[in-house]
Amino acid sequence: MQTNAHSTSESTAEPSYEEALLSQDERFQKFLAGLPADTPVWFCFFSSGLLHVIQHFLRFVPPGINFAFLSSGLTAEEIALRNTMSNGRPAFDLDEGVGSHEIFEFLLRNLDRPFGIVDSDCFVMEADWFTRCMDGLEPGVAVSSPLSYGPIPLAAPPFMALDPAARPEIERAIGGPVSPAAYSYTPPGPEKEIDGAMVRLIEPHHEQALAKVLALEDRRLPFPQGGLLDVLDDGREVRSHERHHHLQNGNSVIRVVFDGLMFYQLMALAAGRRIAHFHSFPGTKVFAPQLVHAGGISYWHRLRPSEIAAGIHELPWSAHMDALLLERFNARPDAPESYRTRGVRLAANLRQSATTLERLREELRGKLAASGVDVTDPRWRAVLD
Repeated sequence: MQTNAHSTSESTAEPSYEEALLSQDERFQKFLAGLPADTPVWFCFFSSGLLHVIQHFLRFVPPGINFAFLSSGLTAEEIALRNTMSNGRPAFDLDEGVGSHEIFEFLLRNLDRPFGIVDSDCFVMEADWFTRCMDGLEPGVAVSSPLSYGPIPLAAPPFMALDPAARPEIERAIGGPVSPAAYSYTPPGPEKEIDGAMVRLIEPHHEQALAKVLALEDRRLPFPQGGLLDVLDDGREVRSHERHHHLQNGNSVIRVVFDGLMFYQLMALAAGRRIAHFHSFPGTKVFAPQLVHAGGISYWHRLRPSEIAAGIHELPWSAHMDALLLERFNARPDAPESYRTRGVRLAANLRQSATTLERLREELRGKLAASGVDVTDPRWRAVLD
């Protein structure tokens, strides 16, 4: 049986906020008790509308790992189809719609042994990477990952392992609680930051700890860092590495947001913990023989087709993945009607963007091959042929 490590007397201070999904803890503890206890568990979180991605993702899950799904807002039809596709792999379903930041808190609070998180659109070709990632959690290590944000080498969320036992030690060292959710110095403004994700406020004990590991360009304005988002005066959220460009264009930064798990890792570093990398892919958008993660597969379509057609935005690789996986999924006789409807709508958007599914297929095949990915691998041929 797992224990709620963060709510025990080991923690030095109670959070000044209520953590996410507390009402689900008891049910989740029962679910965890049914998983194998002798090996770390890997979780994949996804929301409604992404079964076409899960169908592809399942091709890359090694049969021997301790693995479970977490889902948000799936319909009864989606749950039944997910169970059919995954041969009944363990799954914990949340009725309410939540984001990854709530899930980060939920997992870190409820697990008392190392666990991993892999995004549904992160396709890991090397089966032993799950073991290598988990093995990176040596004594003194809080997080392990092959993906790295810089210049401070933080781990990137698409594929990582965490040791929840580090959290109370981190909190003792920094003098107060810290969550794996997003953080900001000030409350949200009218802009909808990071897709309306849950954002925690940076408290005085956090600022004192930050001063040990993070240089500031100005008051409450850290120098650019991977995983740090700038909110501009026109409401846009952009990567902090693009700051100079936007300042040159006349914009100003009104606030910054540390994306999920970024702030937690900075607090870990301030507490003397380490972030481990058994490989070093820069950033989260990776095409490599070992791993493919285009990123943003659930939200690329916010780009306007007219802007893409006009060349203002290039069609991202996540769009190629999304469209081709949806086409293959909709070939199933049991594909839900909502997915077929989206397929029709997506095809119309692609026409407006002056492209076709076949062109996307050829472009993706070329991108994968140029990146060293074996496009003859049956797992990829299912999409590319």
